[in-house]
Amino acid sequence: MFRRIALWMLLLVALAVKAGAATLCVNAPGVVALTDGRGAEIIENGRFESVFTVREGELYAAGRRGAYRLYDAQGKCLSTVAFSMIDDAGEALRYRSGSLYGAMSPSGQTLLQPRWTQLVPDGKGGWLALESDPLDEQADEIIHIDGSGFIKQTGVFCSDGLNDVVGGRMPFVDADGRYGVLDADGAIAVSPVWQYIGLYSNGFAKVASQEGMGIIDGSGRAVIAPSYRWLERSDAMIVGWDGTNVDIYGPRAGQRRARLMGKVREVALVGDCLVVNYEARTCLYDANGRLLGQNEGAVDYAAGTRGQLIASNGAWGERCQWLVNPDGTRASGMFQQLLPLCAERYAFLEMSGETYQSEALGRGETAWNYRDCRYGLMDSRGRILISARYREIRALGGDRLLLIGDDRVQIADRNGVVMKTWITPESSESNREAAE
Repeated sequence: MFRRIALWMLLLVALAVKAGAATLCVNAPGVVALTDGRGAEIIENGRFESVFTVREGELYAAGRRGAYRLYDAQGKCLSTVAFSMIDDAGEALRYRSGSLYGAMSPSGQTLLQPRWTQLVPDGKGGWLALESDPLDEQADEIIHIDGSGFIKQTGVFCSDGLNDVVGGRMPFVDADGRYGVLDADGAIAVSPVWQYIGLYSNGFAKVASQEGMGIIDGSGRAVIAPSYRWLERSDAMIVGWDGTNVDIYGPRAGQRRARLMGKVREVALVGDCLVVNYEARTCLYDANGRLLGQNEGAVDYAAGTRGQLIASNGAWGERCQWLVNPDGTRASGMFQQLLPLCAERYAFLEMSGETYQSEALGRGETAWNYRDCRYGLMDSRGRILISARYREIRALGGDRLLLIGDDRVQIADRNGVVMKTWITPESSESNREAAE
């Protein structure tokens, strides 16, 4: 029994250490540092102009604008090459030196010298690249580079640069301005006959023709005929609007789930929900066309956290925003502005204003005092965790928050408990200058 308890205690300690061991990039007025989850400095404050994440929990870049280097989560420099940009391309890292792109391994070893004007991973260890200027009026030949570094000309020319390769497919624009699709080797998989093709997702892509918008598969076969005035997709559904009816399809097949009829003025996909604005009301639907809720007039929605939505039905600065649960029920009271942070956490804004009569508009207006804007922290039910006293609140990795005040920068956990504080008297002056 005691041994079992001891094992559980060890497990809880290990989980606690792991939870507090996230690596955080802090970029704020007066503070630039790489820290652990509790604020202990790995790359000390003031050493670099900027630090940012390359691969969460593993790789970071630090330095000054135009001259960054690669670091691991322990603060060890991995690269001798200085770069102006770097991002995670899967098995390798893509970086830019000057105006040209190259590739390096996660250990900082150079894989491709920076000689390419564009460079995108092909999804199987190689790359598609351009050597000529993608912004001029000349079509550019697409180059394929395999995983061993062998360079091959594809004989395919594009006129609008390279897109991402997703699921072995990449939309491209030919010399005549028509859209087609290439495979991962740069060969034509779908002939360029379309007015538009979007990025592939789950094996399908949005297309447009003279007849309208639709969906095709990886071979170019129309799964949903191009007949809609408006069409969008999410992980939960595909929605088409022909100007009269709104059709809801499953995310991976052309089978229609529901049809909504009425005098529709506007349609939008927000998260896993469908927003339909009719003449006198705004309705919220799920992926099966089930009505979740409705409001009089026009209501705007934005994505929140954990499936919630941020609803708004007024002018900027007014108390006109509230949280909506995934099932359509109201989750909070009214706020001036809400910003999603980490899971079930939001920043809320408070600021003052003075009303006046606008002669030009013929109605009362409010002049908001931007200099006294302050943000606080609340949970997904609208309960206040930190009062509105910070200039800014940002989300950091590992469920941590960055609190930026007039004279200090702090790292806090998701409940607002402060774990690290830097006193930055100069930030007060920089904030005043920014406000002016």
